Amino acid sequence: MKKTLSLIITTAILNSVMPVASAAPQPIEERVQRLERMADNPVLIQLSRRLAEQQRQIQSLYDEVDRLNYQLKQTQEKLAKQYKEADERLSVLEASQSSASNVQDGGSSSVLVPEETSTESQGKDVATASSSSTSGVMTHSATAKEKRVYEAAFALMKKSDYQGASKAFSAFKASYPNSDLASNSAYWEGEAEAVLGNDKAALKAFIDVYETYPTSLKAPAAMLRAADMYQEVGEKKKAKALYEQLIQDYPKKNVAEKARKRLSAMGVK
Repeated sequence: MKKTLSLIITTAILNSVMPVASAAPQPIEERVQRLERMADNPVLIQLSRRLAEQQRQIQSLYDEVDRLNYQLKQTQEKLAKQYKEADERLSVLEASQSSASNVQDGGSSSVLVPEETSTESQGKDVATASSSSTSGVMTHSATAKEKRVYEAAFALMKKSDYQGASKAFSAFKASYPNSDLASNSAYWEGEAEAVLGNDKAALKAFIDVYETYPTSLKAPAAMLRAADMYQEVGEKKKAKALYEQLIQDYPKKNVAEKARKRLSAMGVK
């Protein structure tokens, strides 16, 4: 009886051990087959593809961020350059006005507007009593009211309120198109828009100067700046043509030398 009970217990123990033994590590071939079956699973394949697509999208976003950072850097450098140039032009103008105010009569209300201020830093266009003729436009000496309006617009420019200055100069030109200060207003409207980074608006204003008022003392400077704006908007051929026209029309002015340097920088000899 005891022997029979011992045999039964031993058999039960062996039966419980057998499954454990069968759970031993599988051969390499079986493991490979199992992995292959998993790889053939359509759900896993779809997830893998989606993961790869997301990785591509993430890389594309990284590339886009790098491109935008580069564009931002270029824009910041461009604006810094434009602010510096505008500040230099205004400094020249202020110096001209300051020196001229020392010799004006106490009752004089003449407005000083440089001939090629900012771009050329030479001479000044003083409002006179005589009328002058431009192509299709007759201009007259600025009235006291026109001078006050012009000076108010220029005060905004000197305060670096370029948006306000641009609007004020544009309004002056619209209200007093026959004033001999209209061409100067158009020029400074262009400079204000250039500083703001509105290259096309600046180009339009500069073109207005030398097309509407071709005999204006601001015309050469406006042509140079218009050519600069053509470069900014990517119209290199028009920029080159205008630089060359400027050299031909005003060979002895400083703007011609500046135009030659611009052409040289473009690789034109």
